[in-house]
Amino acid sequence: MNLNVVLVIFRKDLISSVKSKNLLIILLTPVFLSVLFNSTVSLTDNTVVPIAVYDEGSSADFIEYLSSKGNYEVIIADSTGKSEELLYNQKVAAIMLVPEGFSADVKSGLTPSLNIIVNPYEAKSVGFLQTYKDIIMDFAGQKYPVSVTLNILPGNLQSRFNIPIWIMFTVIFVGMMVLPNTLTTEKEKKTLDAILVSPASEKDVIYGKSFFGLFLTILLSLVIIIINGGFIGNFISVTVFIILGSAVFTGLGLLIASYADNYSSASLLSTVCMAPLILLALLADLSREIGYISRLVPSTYVFYGIKNAMLNNSGIFDLYPEVGILLIFNILVYVLTFRVLKKKKYM
Repeated sequence: MNLNVVLVIFRKDLISSVKSKNLLIILLTPVFLSVLFNSTVSLTDNTVVPIAVYDEGSSADFIEYLSSKGNYEVIIADSTGKSEELLYNQKVAAIMLVPEGFSADVKSGLTPSLNIIVNPYEAKSVGFLQTYKDIIMDFAGQKYPVSVTLNILPGNLQSRFNIPIWIMFTVIFVGMMVLPNTLTTEKEKKTLDAILVSPASEKDVIYGKSFFGLFLTILLSLVIIIINGGFIGNFISVTVFIILGSAVFTGLGLLIASYADNYSSASLLSTVCMAPLILLALLADLSREIGYISRLVPSTYVFYGIKNAMLNNSGIFDLYPEVGILLIFNILVYVLTFRVLKKKKYM
């Protein structure tokens, strides 16, 4: 490996990324999504749910009680059909069809019926489903048979729990979207051929671009950690998994770019590959079958390694199986990438 050549390739890619607006947008995507997600979560904490209520008669006090709680924006409908129209047009998240004499029956200790229809495709319906039973019980003057103490984690802790997800996303995104861009652009401009006929070898090109990918991954990971409340956990273990993850996905990105003839085809192939890599890692605990399949992709080991290092303070010796498997993935990917790029050189 020629270190000077590797550094020259790294410097050239860094300058090109700064000058390219499209590449800068791609690079900032993980950071933007992280900020957007945290903002969305914080906004949903005080969501007011729009609901339509049709009172068949004599339950004005119940409707007034619903309006006074602050959880709902109550829209009075003058018929069942009108309330259903509001629901189907997604103007409200749910409707309540209150039968005649509902309030009087509740106060008399009877058990009247209350017809509720919810639109499951409306995001705010989740807030309604979480609160409507409690509000009805309060109106009826009833209490739970047990005293429940509910403690909710602060919002800043919730954002910290999401850091491993965003770091994994960054590792995959940089490796499989940014790196193919740099290599295929050089292929299209014929600058890659010029590099390969110079003293630079295929290994120098791959090492230079891998170093560039690692630099971007670490930089973006630090930004994500900062905007999500700061670092927690075992610093050494997290760093090791970022490096190993960056290396394997950079290798995969370069492998895709080596096979592709242009950036469009490389970008399409990378996008198709990214979806299962991300989803399998996130859904591995959903079922035993998905868990088995997820073991076949490196993203699972990157995600669980970073997650355990950050949230459980696990050290390298605690995570040696994941480290070992990622090393094997790296060896396989780079051996294949070297061979493909060398073959392309002589075609």
